[in-house]
Amino acid sequence: MIKSQKSKVKSQKFLLFLLLTVYCSLLTLSLAFAEERVITMQEAYDLALTTHESIKLAQEDLHQAYTGFDKTLSNILPTVTAEAAHTQYSKDKTSNTSTIQPENSSTLSLKLSQPLYSGGKDKSVRKQARNKIGSFREGLDLAKEDIVYNVSVAYYNLLKAERDMDIKESALKRAEEQTRVAKARFKAGEVAKAIVLRAEAEAAGAGAELARSKAGLDIANTRLARLIGIDGNFKVTPPAPLSAPKDIEKLILTAFDKRKDYIRISIDEEIAKEGVAYAKGNFMPSLKFDGTYSRKDQEPSSSSLNRESIYGTITLTFPFFEGWLRTSEMKEAKSKVRQAELKRLNMKRDIEKDIREAFYNVDAVASTIPPLEKQVLYAEENYKLVFKQFKYGLATNADVVDANSTLISAQKGLSNAVYDLQLAIIELQKKSGVLMEEVENQLSVLSYNKLPDK
Repeated sequence: MIKSQKSKVKSQKFLLFLLLTVYCSLLTLSLAFAEERVITMQEAYDLALTTHESIKLAQEDLHQAYTGFDKTLSNILPTVTAEAAHTQYSKDKTSNTSTIQPENSSTLSLKLSQPLYSGGKDKSVRKQARNKIGSFREGLDLAKEDIVYNVSVAYYNLLKAERDMDIKESALKRAEEQTRVAKARFKAGEVAKAIVLRAEAEAAGAGAELARSKAGLDIANTRLARLIGIDGNFKVTPPAPLSAPKDIEKLILTAFDKRKDYIRISIDEEIAKEGVAYAKGNFMPSLKFDGTYSRKDQEPSSSSLNRESIYGTITLTFPFFEGWLRTSEMKEAKSKVRQAELKRLNMKRDIEKDIREAFYNVDAVASTIPPLEKQVLYAEENYKLVFKQFKYGLATNADVVDANSTLISAQKGLSNAVYDLQLAIIELQKKSGVLMEEVENQLSVLSYNKLPDK
């Protein structure tokens, strides 16, 4: 009996151990999978364009523009209305020859109204609605472009944060190595206690810098995750470097053809011109046709009652005076045209200025990279030499600290310049109106690579 109980307890313990082992294995695998998720720049673009709310809002604006265009069709199509009424009187009133007031009466009418002419206002409204579709279509493309640019900035900021983390980790390791050497020399009686304390202070400071860098990495990760609509841990990989355009004048001409905001403001100018055409229609007469079928019945009946009738009416309306309303509307419409022209001209000049600034910025950032690469190379060699001299008492602790600070500064400067150059090129593409074309080409390649092998 005792042996059987012991055997049962051992079986339960073994089963519990087995379950815990399986659970820990699954947990480890899930964590490893979560940590190993890597997102490329193209995948980040695809996720953002698919999930971000601003894209969906712009799509709804376009949908409403199509609906507004459909609504303009009602201005030129006929309308049909039916009306029925029943009247119950307190009592009927009759004379010797006819019924003065029946006990009750019923009427049924069916009316068709068809606008024939409105001074061209219907045509103008329809053109404005069609142009609004084009405007909101450009607005959708503009929203996509803004999201792509924001993703690019967040993506490269995350790469910067990761590189900054690596630099700070290396700096901490160097500070710890410096502390170890300082303690060894102190034990050997070669340096004073102050040298050890200074080294420990530098190591503590490097640890604090690493903690701040970790917080910056988490913030950059969160910002990118918000844009692309994912949760959990992920890593990013540096994309292929972009090449900078060389012909600034060609970029300016390209922008006038492809900048979505410039195309949209040009469409808005056309809408304003159609507003003038609509205002002119207010000075023209309007003509419409009404056709009516009517049926009446009453109790008691009367011999003079016209039970059924069909008739048509043509109505010509011409406004002679309305308190100068039409004149004011015409002046307002023409003012909106001038305003739209000025907006387009202002944007045209701003586009040229923006492209020149972005082009010069690309050139300036690119010119800093070769000197920074040399600075990093020299700073690395300098630190190695100074630290080696410090080991043998040929350099002071301050020399090591100075060499380490120079190395950190050079590494950060080069890292920021490399990624800033890519961001500057992307900004130049955005200013030139070709950013979405570049991204769409990348996404088409990504989609092709995802196709199964035949």
